[in-house]
Amino acid sequence: MKIYIIVIFIVILIIFTSLVKNSTRELEAKIFNSEEKIKILIDKKELILLENNFLSSPERLFKLKKIFFEENLNELKPKNFIYLENYE
Repeated sequence: MKIYIIVIFIVILIIFTSLVKNSTRELEAKIFNSEEKIKILIDKKELILLENNFLSSPERLFKLKKIFFEENLNELKPKNFIYLENYE
């Protein structure tokens, strides 16, 4: 009788261990996928910040204007703008 109880107890422990192990593997897979998505988003963020910093300096914009547009662009002064209200 004692042997049956010990065998049943061992089988129950084996089953419980395998269930815990499977759930742990699933959680590790989810964590890994989440970390990879975060790394991709961080890389995109850094690239966007680099573009913003690269293009946002006025000196850099003037250099790009000279390279790509030569002298075809005119500068507009904000005081020359006409603001329309209730325009239909």
